[in-house]
Amino acid sequence: MKKVIIILTIIACIGPPPSLFAQEKGVLSPIMSVPKEAKAKLKTARTIAIFLNGNDSLLTRIAEDTLSINLTNAGFTVINRETLEKAVGEQVAKKKKEKAEGAINALGIGKAVNADSILTGTVIIESSKDKLVLVRIASFQLVDVLSGKTLINILFESEKGKPFSEIANGFVAVLKQNMR
Repeated sequence: MKKVIIILTIIACIGPPPSLFAQEKGVLSPIMSVPKEAKAKLKTARTIAIFLNGNDSLLTRIAEDTLSINLTNAGFTVINRETLEKAVGEQVAKKKKEKAEGAINALGIGKAVNADSILTGTVIIESSKDKLVLVRIASFQLVDVLSGKTLINILFESEKGKPFSEIANGFVAVLKQNMR
């Protein structure tokens, strides 16, 4: 009993340890930036082309699909992968024909498929035979196709990893919140 009184006295004098109020380890917390001038443009972003990179190409495609489903359910139009791949192929063929050098530009593809914005980003995915596929880090940038300006940047980090569906839901929630 004396130990409990001593501990409570110490806590009363110096305050509780910071870890008592710390966020649970592994909890997803987005970090984001939205330029002030982007708010008006965000409200008009309705048609989105998705271009993600990641450490596993197959799982990154599934991440794109998950984002596409969530965005579509939220009322956005998402350019399908086949249309994007066709536009990329046409740009590659055009560059070869003109013997032009340089990379294929995502903004150019966005214009070619009549998207008003593109969603680019990177996902770091962990997977193993006996574990659920989890995302450790995901960063996204929604970019206006006509101006090339970034409308929103979002970074999700999780020490333990999170299912991509949770990250996609979080992304759409943040996007909709900033469109008001």
